[in-house]
Amino acid sequence: MANYETVIYEKAEDKIFRLTLNRPEKLNALSQKLLKELDSVMDEYESNADASVLIIRGAGRAFSAGYDLQGTQHPESKFTVTNDRLGLHKTIERWQRLWAINKPTIAQVHGYCLAGGTEFVGHCDIVFASEDAQFGHPAGRSLGILPTMSMWPVLMGPRKTKEYFFTGDYMSAKEALEWHLVNRVFPKDKLEEETMNYARRVAMVPAELLMLHKAAVNRYLDIIGIRAAEQSAADIDVIAHQTDTVKNWMKASREKGLKGALTERDRPFAKKA
Repeated sequence: MANYETVIYEKAEDKIFRLTLNRPEKLNALSQKLLKELDSVMDEYESNADASVLIIRGAGRAFSAGYDLQGTQHPESKFTVTNDRLGLHKTIERWQRLWAINKPTIAQVHGYCLAGGTEFVGHCDIVFASEDAQFGHPAGRSLGILPTMSMWPVLMGPRKTKEYFFTGDYMSAKEALEWHLVNRVFPKDKLEEETMNYARRVAMVPAELLMLHKAAVNRYLDIIGIRAAEQSAADIDVIAHQTDTVKNWMKASREKGLKGALTERDRPFAKKA
C-alpha cells in the first residue's frame, strides 16, 4: 500500500481495511491533498481482491469539520463561473465514485461531521456514529449549498433536509438516527468496537455477493435520478457563489481572516442559555 501524508490506509483484519483521515490538528478538514489521496485509496481498495469492506474514520476529536476553507481564498480575478462549475463537478464525480465503489464502505463518525464531511458520509453505504457526533452545514449561512446535498433529501426526506439547510444548525446523533441519516448510534467508547463487529459480519459474506447487493440498491437510486439531482445541485451552488452574500463573506474572510469571519457569521446563531 502507498504511503500517504493526510490519511492512513491499512489492513485492519482479514478482508477488512481501514481509512483514517489524519489531519487531527485541522479537525480533518478536507484539503485538496487529502481528497487526492482519497482518490488513490479508492483505487487501492477497489482493485484489492483481498478487501471486502472499508471502514472510514477520523483521527483526533472529529470525523471531519468539512472542506478546508484555506484552499478557497482565491483572488477574485481567478474565480469565474466556468472554473467554479468545473471544480464543483469534479467534487460531484469524487463523491459519486465513493458511492458507486464496488464494495461496502462504513463510516465511523465521532465529533463534528460538517459540510463536506456530511457529503463524505452521505456517500458511504453504512454510517455508525458515537453519541457525541454532530451533523450540519453551517457554511450554508454564507457560502452556498452542498453540491450533492449529502444525499439528505433521499435519506431524510425534503422537509427535514430543508429544516437544517435553512439554518445551518447542528443535528445530534440521536436525531440523525431518528431521521435515517445514520444506521446506529453507540457510546463513544464503544463505537470502534461495534463498527468492527459489524464489519466482521459483512466480511463473512463472499465479496462477489456483497458487490451485487450494493449494485442492486444503488441501481434503484440511479433509476430515480440521484446522479442528475446532484449535478443539478452543483450548478445551483455555482449560482449561489455569485450572490452578494457569498461574495461579501469571501471578502470579509480575506480582510478579517477565516477565523474572524466564521466567528462573526455564527455569532447570531449561537443558542441562548
